[in-house]
Amino acid sequence: MSSHWQLEPIQIGSNFMAMTGVFHDTQFLDYLRGSGGVVEYVEPNQVYQVTRAIPRSELHVSAAPNWGLARISHRFNTDLSSYSFNDNAGQGIDVYVLDSGIKIGHSDFGGRAFTEINFVSNESEDDLGGHGTHVAGKIGGKRHGVAKGANLHAVKILDKSGMGTTSVLVQALSHIIDVAIPGKSLINLSLSGPKSQILNDVLAEVTETHNIPIIVSAGNLGSDACEYSPSSSHNVFTVGATDEKDQVPSYSDTGKCVSLYAPGSHIESAWIGADDATQLLDGTR
Repeated sequence: MSSHWQLEPIQIGSNFMAMTGVFHDTQFLDYLRGSGGVVEYVEPNQVYQVTRAIPRSELHVSAAPNWGLARISHRFNTDLSSYSFNDNAGQGIDVYVLDSGIKIGHSDFGGRAFTEINFVSNESEDDLGGHGTHVAGKIGGKRHGVAKGANLHAVKILDKSGMGTTSVLVQALSHIIDVAIPGKSLINLSLSGPKSQILNDVLAEVTETHNIPIIVSAGNLGSDACEYSPSSSHNVFTVGATDEKDQVPSYSDTGKCVSLYAPGSHIESAWIGADDATQLLDGTR
């Protein structure tokens, strides 16, 4: 029976258990929904995708490689020509980047990027789309990143087109709680999809029970972030985008679910194609 439905159990810690499968019989699904609490809820295995980027053709002070780094090093938007930063920021911290992978050998990562695990069965561990590398560069690149000393762990859950599913995302989170060190680890999710109770419940389990902070993008649909997951979760830090004038651009999702806004327009970061490749992108990544 289990092989007929392709059942796979998923457990996060001791408080969350789920089952994925392929069910063609709607009557059986109705039976599960009416099981008197044995099954709390049933929902589709949702499709998630990268928050689609919009392409464009001790303290140190230096010229910033992009305006966003200069902006976050100043309280007010008065001087975007200088950039104050700590070379050791993020040292000893493990950042798990759940995305399309990371170009491990890129010069911006300085040997601090690692392949953690690949959940995309029909692709190599390499970043074939570029999104994950760009995100990792902004997190911990020695030139383009904020936390220049952080360790970057590539958890590949999105294929080269930037697509993944709830079940794969939940499996990845389950892996992370098994290997991550609470208090020295965090998770980045720069993706968005339909609002999902199962995903939001898992995020709550990871943050509350296992003490691993999760940073997510608000989304790039110019809509209400509360209508999507993971941005609708109350247990994550949801980040929207600002531009050079401290304005929220039209593409950024907004609303009460957004925890904070950060530079997101016209941001240069690491890219695939070469070990020193860069790309300018817009978005709430």
